[in-house]
Amino acid sequence: MRLYFSYALLLGGLLVLSGCPKAIPTQQLKDAKDAIDKASKGLAERCAKEEMASAKRMMAKAKKLMDEGKYDQAKIAFEATRELAAKAEEAARLNKDECLKRKNPVAAKPPSPPTVVPVKESPVIDTRRKLTTVYFAFNAYTITGNARRILQGHAEWLKQNSTVKIEVAGHCDQRGSVEYNLSLGERRALAVKKFLVDLGVSPNRISIISYGHQRPADPRQTPEAYAKNRRAEFRATR
Repeated sequence: MRLYFSYALLLGGLLVLSGCPKAIPTQQLKDAKDAIDKASKGLAERCAKEEMASAKRMMAKAKKLMDEGKYDQAKIAFEATRELAAKAEEAARLNKDECLKRKNPVAAKPPSPPTVVPVKESPVIDTRRKLTTVYFAFNAYTITGNARRILQGHAEWLKQNSTVKIEVAGHCDQRGSVEYNLSLGERRALAVKKFLVDLGVSPNRISIISYGHQRPADPRQTPEAYAKNRRAEFRATR
């Protein structure tokens, strides 16, 4: 009996040392898919388009991570998808009245007469232009202060160069979970996009992406480095 017990302990120790295979996040996948389906069946597709697009992009990223066998990262991304889908539902609920009013106007305005616009020679567009980075306060995504002035300049340049499209990338400092920072980076990119759209830039010319804290501008863990990493960066394309 003692020999059998000792053997069992040894076998158990070997199994622990050898490690167990990582679990495939099937439950997280199901929860994320259910959240996306639930939001899609409601008003989110109509009244929270940006938020739904963010959730779907995160879902695609999570599936790719799972296909690559990166199960821990996929689990986090699926959980972030579920959170973003829930936020889309909440945004749709808050925007419901205004959204439905836009979809069902009381009276259609008569079409405006065509405006004759003189043809101008197209300027040479330099897509290599450096679009200045804007920064955010800790745990915030509000556009304030110097960031507003910078974005006003970006908007003017984009309106003068109407064929240029840009990508806005949201970033965070290293504090906070991966899931939370991916969501916060998304909010920062969305806030920048909304600000530019409100200034007259077509939303179709602006795409967004969130890197959370995965691409720090300064990898040090100091207050100065954290301030550099709470940012939105721009990439100009045709």
